[in-house]
Amino acid sequence: MAVFFVEAIDTEGNKLRKVFKVEKETEIFTFLEFAGLVPIKIKKLPDFLKFLSLQTKSVKKQDIIEVLENLHLIVKSGLPLNTGIMDLAKDAENSALKDMLLDIAFKIQVGYTLSKAVEKYRNHFSDVVISLFKIGEETGNLDKALQDAAEHLKKIEDLKAKTKQAMIYPAFAFTAIVGAMVFWLVYVLPKMIKVFEQFQMELPMMTVFIIKLSEFTQKYILMIFAFIVVSLVLLKIFRSKSKNFKYHTDKLLLKIPVFGMIIKNFNFAFFAEYIKLMISAGLPLYQALEIMEDAINNEVFKRAIHDSRENVGLGKSFSESLREHNLFPSLIIRMINVGEQTGQLESQLKYIAEYYYNKVDYISQNIAKMIEPILIGILGLFLLILVLGLIGPIYQLVSNLSKVG
Repeated sequence: MAVFFVEAIDTEGNKLRKVFKVEKETEIFTFLEFAGLVPIKIKKLPDFLKFLSLQTKSVKKQDIIEVLENLHLIVKSGLPLNTGIMDLAKDAENSALKDMLLDIAFKIQVGYTLSKAVEKYRNHFSDVVISLFKIGEETGNLDKALQDAAEHLKKIEDLKAKTKQAMIYPAFAFTAIVGAMVFWLVYVLPKMIKVFEQFQMELPMMTVFIIKLSEFTQKYILMIFAFIVVSLVLLKIFRSKSKNFKYHTDKLLLKIPVFGMIIKNFNFAFFAEYIKLMISAGLPLYQALEIMEDAINNEVFKRAIHDSRENVGLGKSFSESLREHNLFPSLIIRMINVGEQTGQLESQLKYIAEYYYNKVDYISQNIAKMIEPILIGILGLFLLILVLGLIGPIYQLVSNLSKVG
């Protein structure tokens, strides 16, 4: 890999300055000619830059889906693949997408297959999509592979969007409740406490507890906030560095009410959709599970899939391998078992994916109704503590004032 800074004139006569990465130094001139650029100045940059991302813009998944849909039509019509990708590059408004498509087209021009040309961009296309390309190239059905890849990414992105939608409301609601509690403890209660102190009243234990809690919150509110921020940052760092730590935190997340249910349903749908796609493309189950293991993010599911893959490799059935974990519900295991016995595993996985996809969709539409009892319970408990702690002193204060009057 070599990195070059280039000043060049494009086909429209515009002068541009860009940084390019090429596999070999000698490819830079061929690449510039292929891209229709006339170089004015070429300078090789230090090797350490090859490890850095040189793009300031990002490529969205929707852009990738659109590219795959267009490539499906291009291949189906019989046009040369690299010519079609070049045309897509010319029409791309996103500079990062344009450069990526140009690089892919160039690689195909010099002899790479599509699957090989996009390996550099795994973060955009994913291992599943690249595997579909390979199968399509080997079987001569690249147009279908491109169509399947586009539909797959659409479903996964839609599933992710619905999952995020389902999780935003409870996160916002719980944050709002905590904010309201802090506001009461820091701003409202101190004013009421001052009234009690002025009259030198003997306060019950519950009131003393509320006063101490209010004083603690006022005194350490900034430290508490800083502690939360630092804890979240450290949590993210530890999760990225330690697989064991990530496993235990992911396991804990799955047990949290509402959030755990959403995460589980998302991963069940994600799991079934991926395996179904791989099997329908002709991949052996063992290889499909291997790709699935790399694709899934949740460490609990990742380890379960890893163990299941090893058991399948030892000759156990798919359903039997999944049954050894308490993670997968009996519905999934039963349907997979039926699919194995009848030879309709792909159809059963499709039903599973649709079932859990619909569950995530239902949750996203009805999340407010589902968490209302929890929110009311938390708020009610907080108000009950306030009432029990304040109603006694207030009643005593009113009685004393009446006697004085």
